Amino acid sequence: MKDKSLDILLVALFGLSGIAVLTLAWVQPMVISERILTAIIGSIGLIVALIKWLMLKSALARENACPVLVEVSVKDKR
Repeated sequence: MKDKSLDILLVALFGLSGIAVLTLAWVQPMVISERILTAIIGSIGLIVALIKWLMLKSALARENACPVLVEVSVKDKR
């Protein structure tokens, strides 16, 4: 079992920093070229957080999955 605390910390860090950068990019008065670059950087942070979150979610689902034996019987209809 792998420790997931670093992955959770990275998701929170990239997500919050991406939101903060995007918020500041649209609140602060600046040139449009700087605003576009800042928005791209903030969006990259959010995308990284989303990808890490999806990978963490699928890893947790794989760990919690346990095989279940199913017995199937067929009755003859004649």
